[in-house]
Amino acid sequence: MAEKHSRFVVIGLGRFGSALARRLASNGHRVTGVDVDEEAVQAIEDCLADALVADGADEEVLKALDLPNADAVFISLGDHANRSIVATMFVLELGAKRVLVKGIDALHAKILRKLGKVEVLFAEEAMARYVADHLV
Repeated sequence: MAEKHSRFVVIGLGRFGSALARRLASNGHRVTGVDVDEEAVQAIEDCLADALVADGADEEVLKALDLPNADAVFISLGDHANRSIVATMFVLELGAKRVLVKGIDALHAKILRKLGKVEVLFAEEAMARYVADHLV
C-alpha cells in the first residue's frame, strides 16, 4: 500500500516560506505555494504541486485553495503584520484544520492567538535553540 503524503499550503514564499515549501516537497508532500511576488513563485514553482501568484490575504484567493482539505496552512508574510493577521482570520474562517504563522513580535503573536487555534512560530529563536542544543 502506498504511503499517504500530506497536503500543505504555504502563504508567503519569502526566505522562510520558500525554504519550508521546498523541504515539505522534498519530503514527498503535496505543497501549494502562494505569493503576490511573481518572481518568488517562479523561483520555486518546479517543486510545488500548485503555484499561485496572488494575494494570500485575499479571501477570494483563499477560498479557491480548499483549505479544509489541507493538513496544515503556513502563513509567512514577512514583516506585514496586518496582512498576516487578515490572512490568518480568513484561513481560520474557511475551516483550515491546522494553522501555523511565522510570528513577527510578541504583540503580533498575542493578536494571532486571540483569533483562534493558531500556532505561532518564531523561526530565528527556534533555530538558535536548535543550534545551541545540538553543539558538541
